[in-house]
Amino acid sequence: MLQFMVTVNRPSSKELAGLDRAEKYKLLKANSVKRKDEIKTWIKSQGLDAEVFKIEEPTTFNMLFITCTPKVAEQLEHADAVVSVLRSPEFSVALTKS
Repeated sequence: MLQFMVTVNRPSSKELAGLDRAEKYKLLKANSVKRKDEIKTWIKSQGLDAEVFKIEEPTTFNMLFITCTPKVAEQLEHADAVVSVLRSPEFSVALTKS
């Protein structure tokens, strides 16, 4: 299983215009939770839930991190709530003594 960054639809600029920072945060967070639920439902409807290990908690950004098989990641691009799917970068930290 690999981790993928899934970019989801977000509220339009018009919906966010005129809102203060706290209201924008609340709207963006609610949107991410809604999109996560939509994606979970879509995965189940496609019979792919056995190939999904984990869907991280959504953030206020329009991004979810999903640990799944490459097959699921490829199919996710067809879900209505999804804008794009990319493999998460792998980070390594090289610690050296100085």
